[in-house]
Order: sequence, then structure tokens, then C-alpha cells
Amino acid sequence: MQISIEFCAEKLEKGDLHMFIRKIATMLLSLSLLSSMAIGTVSAAQNNKTIDYVALGDSLAAGQKPTEIGSNSTKLYGTSYPKFIRDDLSGKGILNSYANFGVSGYQTWQVSNDLMTTGSATQNAIIEAEIITLDIGANDLLSYLEAEEGDVSNLLDSLPYMTPEQISGLIYQMDSLKSIAVPYVVYQVSTLVAQIKALNPDAEIYVMGYYNAFSCLNDYSDDPALQAKIDQLIPELAELIQAYNVGLEQAVTGLSYQYQNITYVSTWEAMGGNVDSNARTYLPLDIHPTVQGYRAIAQAFWDEMSE
Repeated sequence: MQISIEFCAEKLEKGDLHMFIRKIATMLLSLSLLSSMAIGTVSAAQNNKTIDYVALGDSLAAGQKPTEIGSNSTKLYGTSYPKFIRDDLSGKGILNSYANFGVSGYQTWQVSNDLMTTGSATQNAIIEAEIITLDIGANDLLSYLEAEEGDVSNLLDSLPYMTPEQISGLIYQMDSLKSIAVPYVVYQVSTLVAQIKALNPDAEIYVMGYYNAFSCLNDYSDDPALQAKIDQLIPELAELIQAYNVGLEQAVTGLSYQYQNITYVSTWEAMGGNVDSNARTYLPLDIHPTVQGYRAIAQAFWDEMSE
């Protein structure tokens, strides 16, 4: 099994990787120190303000329910973390409107297209919003692992036939994604934030870091040999997501020097971190959370909004 990393050449348009990363660093370091501390969202109630809330993102924003890995069942949707945030705002009497534009499988370029479409529902809602939540980037990364919309079935189907040498090669290529794909996807998300701020400079933007979505693979197979191979990949997959989270948090910190009211929201610990304590409750079947999991994610957002 081969995982191509030729996307780098396409994405960077012949540019040298080191030059590309240097340009990102230069952009972030050159941002002027203009921002002030964001006012907590809960304080809006004290000022008799109402809030228009917009959610952008992938299947997590859309509220996709968990299904068995590899299942051909129709995707089902229900309570999402934005709906919990909406209910929290409504319960405090400060919600004016709510719009959720999350779509399963969405990557950064698709959100960007929605934001650039003049007169679109997404663009119009962004212009009026006081609060915007964004979760995006995981599908960009996982697409290089033949994991469409986060479904790692293709990868799992290939594992029984892979030799130890091929497993090692796969792990090496996953390490390459950390150093090549992660900076690119982080740059794409930074561009999205800039697009949102161009439409609405005053909006509070909350950018989500991803949780350890692969704890569902623990004890996945009754075949000891296959599970041993899966166990080799679980920490590598977790490290890939963590590398993205670190890069994303650093980018949000850099952007906050240029734009006001941008916050990184960690969901890693809220969803169990590296410990499998909440796997069966929050992630019993695949990478999509249960209702309890979505509530835990919403609480992580609310904790940041309440500061």
C-alpha cells in the first residue's frame, strides 16, 4: 500500500517547502500588536445584547452520528456541539439567531468557497454574526490516508496483507504528513480566519482543536495479529492530530496579534485525551461522537466563551 505525498508539489505550486514554511512564519511574526482582550460572551447578557451565532465546519458541526466503521448505512445526523452551544446561549436569553453550515466531508477549500460566494447564505450570516465556531482540517489530513470523511476502513482492510516492512513504511509516511501536510492545512485555516475577519472584523471566532478520534480502534478486531498492527498505528494517528492541534493553536495565537477576538478551543482533554476512559461513551463506533461526546465538546467551547 502506498500513500502519495505528491500533493505537496501541487499545493505549493513548485515552491520550496522550506521557503513556504518561512513565508508562513514571516507572515505571523510580522503581524502588528493591535489586539485587545476579547470580552467574554456571557457578559453580553449583562449589556442586554443579543447574539447571532454561526457554525462552520465538517461532520462534527453537522452533527453526524457514529456508525460502525465500514458500514454502508446512510449517514444519520442529530445533536451537534453547535446545537448545544445554541441552547446554552438561548437559555441565558442572549440568542437572536442560529445558522449551522457544517457539512460532512468538508475540507478547508470548501469552506473558503462558501465564504467567497457573494450573496450566499453563509456569507450573509457571517456578516451579521457576533459568534462564529469553526472546526475544519481533519478531512484535509485524513484524505492523504485514504480515509474519506474520516472513515479508515480502506486502511484497515489493507492492514492484514501488509508486511512489517510495509507497516514501517506507512508509519514513516504518516510522519511525513506531520511535517508537510500539517503546515499547509494550518495555513489554509489561517486564511479562512482572515476571510471571516474581512467580512466581519468584530465577530468572535472560536477555532476548534480536534480530539483523539481513534480511540475507537482499541480492541477493534478479534484477530490478535490484525489488532497488533492496528495498535502500531493508533499512537501515530493520535500524534498526527496532535501535531495539527499544536500548529493550529500557534497560528491562532499569531493571528490574534492582528485580529481581535480569536480563540483556540482544545477538545483533547474534554474527550478523554490519550486515556481510553471515555472511548466507549464518547466514541463507541467511529470517529464521530455520541450525544454525550458532542456535549463534552460544546462544554469546552462554552468554557472559553465564558472567560
